[in-house]
Amino acid sequence: MEALVSPEDLTEDDAQRRVRILLALASCMAVKGYRATTISDIARVGRVSKTVVYAHFRDKEHCLLELYTRSSDKMLATVQAAQAQAAEAGLPWRDRLGAAVRAYLEVLAANPEVAWAALVEVQAAGRPALALRRQVITRYVELICGVATDLAQRHPDEVRPVERPLVLAAVGGLHELILARVERGEARSLAEDTDVATEVLVQLVARRP
Repeated sequence: MEALVSPEDLTEDDAQRRVRILLALASCMAVKGYRATTISDIARVGRVSKTVVYAHFRDKEHCLLELYTRSSDKMLATVQAAQAQAAEAGLPWRDRLGAAVRAYLEVLAANPEVAWAALVEVQAAGRPALALRRQVITRYVELICGVATDLAQRHPDEVRPVERPLVLAAVGGLHELILARVERGEARSLAEDTDVATEVLVQLVARRP
């Protein structure tokens, strides 16, 4: 059954206010954390009334879940686009991996408050947020598995297909590498970890002699 109300039904002003509220939540959490942030804080930073906030989101958790979903979708799309462009350009397989890693870290570095929300605060938002986080991690695992399979087919003498548990372990390690820098307040410098993060993936898929 078709929904009577959907995001496409929002006016341009409504859409702008909604995004402003999401960014306000990210800003508040970067300063005082998810638990201490209130709807009043979000309204103040977003320059809207509490009534407007509640018109868009039923509560703070709903707001965070949408922020995390939107940002994760954008990050995954960025990585996929970078990977496709690298493949189309015929780059060596190591450079293909590097291009995807660089795109991911650069988009996080350009949005430090959202990076903090997506990597740190989502873990404090209860079971729905943790379940959503697991879904996002699964999507990253599937993306890397797909890239590894494609590279193994194109470069069978150099690249091996890898099993999902190994990819999951690698994604967890990369997450901790990135999280450590974000927790130090160095999100804008995330691109400095490109070589290390790329090497993790290279060692994951490289065929052993």
